Amino acid sequence: MEHTLKEYFGFSTFRPYQKEIIEKILEGRDSLVVMATGSGKSLCYQVPPLIAQKTAVVISPLISLMQDQVMALKERGIRAEHLSTAQTNTSAQKNAESGQYDLLYMTPEKACNAPNSFWSRLLNTGICLVAVDEAHCISEWGHDFRVEYKQLYKLRDVLVGVPFVGLTATATEKVRNDIVGSLMMKHPHVAIGSFDRKNLYYGVKSINRGASFVDELVAQVSKHVSNAGSTIVYCTTIKDVQEIARSLCEAGINAGMYHGQMGHKAREESHRSFIRDELRVMVATIAFGMGIDKPDIRHVIHYGCPKSLESYYQESGRCGRDGIASDCWLYFSRGDFGKADFYCGEASSENQKKAIMDSFMAAQRYCMQTTCRRKILLEYFGEICPSINCGNCDNCTSLKEENDMSREAFLLMGCIQSCGGYWGLNLPIDVLRGSRAKKITEKQFDNLPYHGLGKDFSANWWKTLGFQLISFGYLVETVKDTYRTVSVSMEGAKFLRSCRPDHQPPLLLPITSELGGGNEDKISTDTPGSGIDGMSQAEREVYKILLEERMKLARSAGTAPYAICGDLTLKKIVATRPSTKARLANIDGVNQHLVTRYGDEIIRVIHELSKKLDLCLDGVAPMETTHPQPFNNSKSHTTTIKNPKDLPPAKYTAWKMWQQDGLTAEKIANFPGRSAPIKVGTVLGYVLDAAREGCAVDWGRFFNEIGLTQQIAANVKAAVLKVGSKEKLKPIKDELPEEVEYFHIKAWLTMDELGMSTEAIPSPTPTPTPTPKQQFNGTQEQEESSPSSKRHINPQKPPQVVVVDDDSPMKRQKLEEDNTPPQPQLTEASLLEWLQNFQNGVTLVDILKHFNGSTGAAVLDLLSCMESEFLIFQKNNVYKIM
Repeated sequence: MEHTLKEYFGFSTFRPYQKEIIEKILEGRDSLVVMATGSGKSLCYQVPPLIAQKTAVVISPLISLMQDQVMALKERGIRAEHLSTAQTNTSAQKNAESGQYDLLYMTPEKACNAPNSFWSRLLNTGICLVAVDEAHCISEWGHDFRVEYKQLYKLRDVLVGVPFVGLTATATEKVRNDIVGSLMMKHPHVAIGSFDRKNLYYGVKSINRGASFVDELVAQVSKHVSNAGSTIVYCTTIKDVQEIARSLCEAGINAGMYHGQMGHKAREESHRSFIRDELRVMVATIAFGMGIDKPDIRHVIHYGCPKSLESYYQESGRCGRDGIASDCWLYFSRGDFGKADFYCGEASSENQKKAIMDSFMAAQRYCMQTTCRRKILLEYFGEICPSINCGNCDNCTSLKEENDMSREAFLLMGCIQSCGGYWGLNLPIDVLRGSRAKKITEKQFDNLPYHGLGKDFSANWWKTLGFQLISFGYLVETVKDTYRTVSVSMEGAKFLRSCRPDHQPPLLLPITSELGGGNEDKISTDTPGSGIDGMSQAEREVYKILLEERMKLARSAGTAPYAICGDLTLKKIVATRPSTKARLANIDGVNQHLVTRYGDEIIRVIHELSKKLDLCLDGVAPMETTHPQPFNNSKSHTTTIKNPKDLPPAKYTAWKMWQQDGLTAEKIANFPGRSAPIKVGTVLGYVLDAAREGCAVDWGRFFNEIGLTQQIAANVKAAVLKVGSKEKLKPIKDELPEEVEYFHIKAWLTMDELGMSTEAIPSPTPTPTPTPKQQFNGTQEQEESSPSSKRHINPQKPPQVVVVDDDSPMKRQKLEEDNTPPQPQLTEASLLEWLQNFQNGVTLVDILKHFNGSTGAAVLDLLSCMESEFLIFQKNNVYKIM
């Protein structure tokens, strides 16, 4: 499985849940996979056919989505094709029947209408699974119900014994149960991953539709385009699509459109241009949501409240699927909330109408909430979110002013209670504002003591307060059919009981722009997804040129740039700057097809740019620095010289004991003279703080003590690049293997700040741990703890000669002193055979010792060749067999 993963997808390890799901599928078990967009769902059905050497049939709802996926798979060297009305290859179906494809994509209509003879022939050649992508379309309770999906269970009668796999990024418990029942799954393996997209920033703003907002939106998109990021602007109406697209084009931004009234060819051309980066901006209706398989979209903007939280999560989920920091902004106006009847008109049953209404109300609450956006999304899908501050949404990152709204809340809740709680927000608000409409006078609500007490505020102001009180649990909103009522909750009733007309206890609520706050007048133009934080100026130049080279390669190959190589992989290439194809092959995300087809060109460009910009190869280049002298010595790098005694007492004591007295951090932390021990990490932090203040530090000793290797440093740098920020350590830690500790991250950040090169970090020589027994001269002997510890012939020392005097013809014999076997010859086959004995791999030193009759150059040449052919790979300076 790992070999297939590296060969075709370029990764050395699986993400959470993937390996377990693949194993269950290969065992023939039905599976339901609910994982966030960008978490690797597709890999769960793409790997099994490559291992089983059988065809995987994938049911997908949109032709454009299938075409994108087939294109990307072909660029990985995987045999993939689609059967649809857009297929121009007349022999595609015949080729499929004869088992010539690893993955075969079909629309649900095509799958259900295909004759039994097609399935029988395909079954004879071998089917390993049927994957139903976007499986939420099966459920009436889902946000995107499709009738044709409901017929897929009929394939069960033809494909007996073939496991079915349902995959979706958006499914509540009710939808999950519906998927299992509709596909007639028996005891399925259910894998539910986290819905948390940690790399996405969520923001919401209330707007007034009009020319001034469109101008602000154009300015925001223009900034995104200047940073080379792809952007989707989702609109709720075709009119909005046309207006926004026209405004963008008038501003000189090359933007495309996608909506239902366009012809098929026009939509297809617009889609193709966006996928291939010929267009950087797409303005579209929600029909474009599932039909896009582009991993490097940095910005998704919603112009209008979405019809459901499921569809919002699905559409915003198109953003940052490669894991790089990206942002999702939603701009809504109060008028968006009046579309409930329109959306419910699409329903074909009462159940579906109720599901649509519930989902639309959840989307409205998301717009109005002043608490953590991420927490709202996760809890909607049933995931427990212990944190109340994610640090990556507008509500958690902006300081909102709080005001005492006790009197206004008392008036609104009291009026709602006096009106009986059988109305929506509109009628009680009209009463507060002194209306004498017929409905109010007939019910004698004009005689209530609350009548006219709220006329100083607009109706929208009171509605905003009402939504705030709903979000904080003081009011409850109930829906019956499409009619909504608002009543006072138990918490609200408790508050009212504590109030008097002339006195109310304080009730602090966040002040939004509609309630008079002044922080939200302008829309955001911040771009968390710029993706260059952590790069030096020289590296940014390399990255920019590699993006251009990737575009040239994609155009010549007639494919999308991301299909050649993803942005994150490209950044890893920039960070390591491989000198050979073998080094390129070792980078996570680089697959065999990329190395074989484009490796020479990539290496050529890397060599040229590194020489031009004075960057080293096969390692991390020196960081950008403001210091006049480059760092060349691991012993004692300093910035401006500072008297250590100027440090705070605790830091000075820790630095002195470590630097001058030579004690370890552990001994300092537990020093007998302390009143109480401190943490080792605290001591290490004090030493790093002293270094930043300009005190001398023995860096070689420091790196050895904390176990910081060049590989760990490279991993930390790659994680910083992926997160796109150095502000918080936890997001960086989440992207790293468990063995990388926080003090490793802090050490790298300190080095970066001081302008130090990671070449100062000593190279480790880990010792492999062999596990099997080896055969030697026909007998089994236990392998020693390391290949380095085995005894070898010294090629410069002649063998000992023993003279045997007897009457036989053989008067002399040459015998080796300890019966050592003949010196092993270095060949591809012999190296592979030897490597099989070491589960944990071997170092270069081990290989040189074992094949001691070969020169170092010969060993390195063979290793390089075998790496580029994906026979072996190197990780943490250890070579392992694929």
